[in-house]
Amino acid sequence: MSSLLDTMRFLGWFNFILLLFNTSLFILRRSTLKRSSKLENPPRAAFVKQVRFLAIVHPWTGSVLMLSALLHGYLATGGFILYSGSLVFLSVLAQFVVYLLGKYVPAMKNKWRPLHRALMIVTWLSFFLHLLAPEFIWFPII
Repeated sequence: MSSLLDTMRFLGWFNFILLLFNTSLFILRRSTLKRSSKLENPPRAAFVKQVRFLAIVHPWTGSVLMLSALLHGYLATGGFILYSGSLVFLSVLAQFVVYLLGKYVPAMKNKWRPLHRALMIVTWLSFFLHLLAPEFIWFPII
């Protein structure tokens, strides 16, 4: 039984690290690149490389986050239960859906990023709610 608990805890920390990693793309773009425009060319080029790398792996790490969060929630609750962790999962899922709409729906092509970023804030708020009050919501589905 402790092995299951250890796996669930590991996945929780893994999800937290993935969430931080995925958020770092926004933070790096917003803070570093805006200020680095005044820097010499070599440091700016290094920042641009980091942002390009993060932009390439971001959809993949987001997908891994969704799958890992689903598994973490299943192991934590023993089934499919609507609880505070579900809010985190649903907000990450909403970000993924917005990304797909922006990528494949022409009308959303230039409008999806602000919504994606706003959902990032919702994700972090729901994450902290989940940490502070994991059983805030508890409604068995299956």
